[in-house]
Amino acid sequence: MKPVDAALEVALIVMRNGGSTAAAERAFTNVLKGYRLGGVVAVWRLDFVAASREENGQTETILRQVGAIGVNLTRVSEASVLGERVARGEVHIDALASEVERIRALAPPYARWVLVVTAACTAAFFSRIAGGDWGALGIVFVAAGIGQCLHIWLQARKLAVAPMTLMCGVLSACIAVAGLRLGLSQTVPATAVASIIYVAPGLPLINGFFDLVSHRYLFVGLQRIANATLLFLLLSVAIGIAYAVVM
Repeated sequence: MKPVDAALEVALIVMRNGGSTAAAERAFTNVLKGYRLGGVVAVWRLDFVAASREENGQTETILRQVGAIGVNLTRVSEASVLGERVARGEVHIDALASEVERIRALAPPYARWVLVVTAACTAAFFSRIAGGDWGALGIVFVAAGIGQCLHIWLQARKLAVAPMTLMCGVLSACIAVAGLRLGLSQTVPATAVASIIYVAPGLPLINGFFDLVSHRYLFVGLQRIANATLLFLLLSVAIGIAYAVVM
């Protein structure tokens, strides 16, 4: 594996699993430091990363697609640590490819049932914070739990984020609106909004603002915020669809 290719692969693990652009570039720089290679310029975008290096009067540019972005902060942490170890000379260059494959194969740190229960509890507690009654808590717990089951199933089939968010939002919102129609709760806004809160793009939005305030990744920050805005719009559409179908 060539030095720039290896550095890009480590950086892309960070970006593809929910890490910030700054963390990705830090891992990229650390790997190049381990190779004792300088003069490499990287351009970061949410859809691709480009790295250029001039050698013997010729410029070589390497492009890598970022692809689908999920959340697995265990991989982000491992990739960041790998970059630091390479920079310190603790990982031999020949072993870097196998380390990259090991990190890619890391499973999510929590079992599926834990993710379902966590999403359901988070949404249910949010309904109480938003002023929902106890009926809203029960409705939202069921709606978010079932929606998270669908979310995990669609993630395993590598569906794009936008249609996956819309489908999960419609399912959870329909369950919530059905509970409201049955009279199980009288707090309509808290029930409807809380039922879809588990798919709200919180981490992409946070990373987007971090990119913006850094003044180094303005374009990728705007991309992240635009994507998050689209997902919030889709969630509002999901609630509208649920009211149109169920009510």
